[in-house]
Amino acid sequence: MSLIDVRNVRKGFGGLEVLNDISFQVEKGEVVCLIGASGSGKSTMLRCINLLEDIDAGSIRVFDEEISKLTDINDYRRRVGMVFQQFNLFNNMDVLNNCILAQVRVLKKDRKEAEARALQELEKVGLRDFIHAYPSTLSGGQKQRVAIARALCMDPEILLFDEPTSALDPEMVGEVLNVIRELAKEDMTMVIVTHEMAFARDVADKVIFMDEGVILEEGRPEKIFDHPEYDRTRQFLSRILQ
Repeated sequence: MSLIDVRNVRKGFGGLEVLNDISFQVEKGEVVCLIGASGSGKSTMLRCINLLEDIDAGSIRVFDEEISKLTDINDYRRRVGMVFQQFNLFNNMDVLNNCILAQVRVLKKDRKEAEARALQELEKVGLRDFIHAYPSTLSGGQKQRVAIARALCMDPEILLFDEPTSALDPEMVGEVLNVIRELAKEDMTMVIVTHEMAFARDVADKVIFMDEGVILEEGRPEKIFDHPEYDRTRQFLSRILQ
């Protein structure tokens, strides 16, 4: 059984079809990177998996359940964490409380237990010394690492990353990608939308190239990067790698 099973998914906005008959699977412990030009449907696909968008046709099964029929969305989002481009931190809370809030409200943990877990995850992402800092005082890379720690505090079984480095200055990208690399070593199941081709090549078990709302090709990183089947894939990689 695949952990995520996407079948024949279609999604449109105002007559524009953004996802056109998309099908792919993600196995437990697998890292799947979605690559492609801006507007190819990658982020929309991720938002559909996280129930931030409804699909028009097809099916998405996660944990062998059709997600459109789920009744407890909060429990689903606990099991399927998402890290966004723009961090989505609470600016009126310090780092520690950003990582505690959902544990207390959603998981019903007591504050002491939630704080212990938050400190553990902040240590993992290298921010143990910033627990009382507010987001406005942090760099982009630090904010994104807080967002990852916050997601990990919910003990997710799957993590979705929507271009986690696209809002960062180039020198901040490495620190965030290193955190994701460590999660991959721990066999965290992840679906990552990224423009970082070297990272995708290094970390992914499977790379999916999307173009204008369709999956043009998918396979092992060495297949996609070294032996792409389609001219469109070769053009994209040539342009972005330059």
